[in-house]
Amino acid sequence: MGHAMSRWTRLAIAGTVGIVATSLLFTPSATAARPKADNSVVVLRVTTTDPNAAAARLAAGGFDLVESRIGNDLLVMGDATTAGKLAALGYPVTVHQQLPAVSLELDQGAAAQAASFYGGYLTADEYVAHLDAVAAAYPTLAVSYDVGDSWLKTQGLGGNDLKAICITALQPGDCALAPTSAKPRFFLLGTVHARELTPTELANRWIDELTTKYGVDAEITSLVNSTELWVLPLANPDGREIAETGVSSPYLQRKNGDNIGGGGCANPPTVSNQSGVDLNRNFNFQWGGVGTSSNPCDQTYKGVSAASEPETAAIQSLLSTLFADQRGPLNTDVAPLTTTGYLLSLHSYANMVLFPWGSTNSASPNDAGLRSTSFRLSYYNGYQTGQPGQILYNTTGTTDDWLYGDRGIAAGTMEVGPNSGSCSGFIPAYSCQASFWSVNRPVLIEAAKLARAPYQLSLGPNSRNPAASPASVVAGASVTVSATGDDAALGNSGVGKPASQTVTAGRYYLDVAPWAGGTPVSMTATDGNFNSKTEGIRATVTTTGWTVGKHTVYVQARDQQNNWGPVSAAFITIN
Repeated sequence: MGHAMSRWTRLAIAGTVGIVATSLLFTPSATAARPKADNSVVVLRVTTTDPNAAAARLAAGGFDLVESRIGNDLLVMGDATTAGKLAALGYPVTVHQQLPAVSLELDQGAAAQAASFYGGYLTADEYVAHLDAVAAAYPTLAVSYDVGDSWLKTQGLGGNDLKAICITALQPGDCALAPTSAKPRFFLLGTVHARELTPTELANRWIDELTTKYGVDAEITSLVNSTELWVLPLANPDGREIAETGVSSPYLQRKNGDNIGGGGCANPPTVSNQSGVDLNRNFNFQWGGVGTSSNPCDQTYKGVSAASEPETAAIQSLLSTLFADQRGPLNTDVAPLTTTGYLLSLHSYANMVLFPWGSTNSASPNDAGLRSTSFRLSYYNGYQTGQPGQILYNTTGTTDDWLYGDRGIAAGTMEVGPNSGSCSGFIPAYSCQASFWSVNRPVLIEAAKLARAPYQLSLGPNSRNPAASPASVVAGASVTVSATGDDAALGNSGVGKPASQTVTAGRYYLDVAPWAGGTPVSMTATDGNFNSKTEGIRATVTTTGWTVGKHTVYVQARDQQNNWGPVSAAFITIN
């Protein structure tokens, strides 16, 4: 189904007005009592010495655990009654943050206003329509796919398509819906939780960066030439449209639009009571365990069965189609070091990089590669890094645990946004997105580079700041190619930071990358000796006989354990 009309318009045309009142679309009715209590929203700091045990207890009890933590203390979102309920359970509670009041009125036209949602965000329809627009504008770089339906659509209640886009310099066989591909695949997933506005916006900016900077930026061009860059920016479109129906600010709808079994939930949704299924507790790996609830009105409601929701089933089907199974059936089976592919699921807010296992604090069989990959990302944004239970709380039925557990593919979650300050929260001002993007653009580039072999490449040094000086010359002139080989390029906050090694070598490839059979040329240490964990590396290149136009130089560094890191790229232009 197209996305030119708002959900409200589609429902009216379909003549489903009589159904709307029972489908969590918040039309007031005589039987749906409107909340009378104070509608202000507060984030409470809950003091605990055992965060995982407390989180499991609170999730099972229906409390809205914010995806953030301060030391051992948990953060819980609620209303005027929540503090009393927590105190009754014996938890010391203080107010961490007072959020703006959530409107209890319904504006059926709010979701239809183009590019004007909540101060600048696109609407759900517009984000999804953008994928088709990009594919049409860049037919040699992008292909969009309809990969499934939302819950409301499967019920004939309007609803939405789930849309994904694949971006690469298209060659025959690229971006095929098949588990074999000539290029590695990096998959960026956004907005599994509807109220989190930042993930879809970051995913949207990533799409635009990959297409508009192709041929202009050497790193982006190298990635688009060599990698399939998949993006599903809006995994929960029904829930997002529910959030958009708030007037003064979005409803804090976390879950999807499924209201089967949840007919008694609050209408409109509150932060502690709403219909729907938490899609990030519904995936088919250790479903229904710690961190989930069986109450349909709770925020972490797991659903009636594993992958019961059409959104979850569609995402699992797509990822199973794109990524071949690389791991044995046992939880102790190890995926090969050469496994290709990486999924990063975007959430907010906590400034964290998380990786499997989330269900337990025990290390996964590929812990070294998963942990090193995550710390490589957090080098660029400074986020806290670790397994969920180490720095946040344990969960089950999540996206990244499922993909790694089921298929052995490297996967992680990035929680974007601080846990305090003006840009914190699920619905930060649109102006905050500029800083989120500038901080995380290099993170996404690094993640896409590592997708070639994350368990292996993340063990080696980064080759940062690749450059050619001068970058533009006449044929025959000499050019200095340089970079920083940095095995210490690891985030400093978190649990289990990998040890860094001495950089022992550097090399470059001209025009033909190493994965395409290019010829390596050795580089020297800028200071004369390879004896540090961070080394300048350089080489002098003579351009005699080169053709006019842009040439690409690929740079790579190695550590003392013989691990080569990811490749960086720079342009040399011959006038």
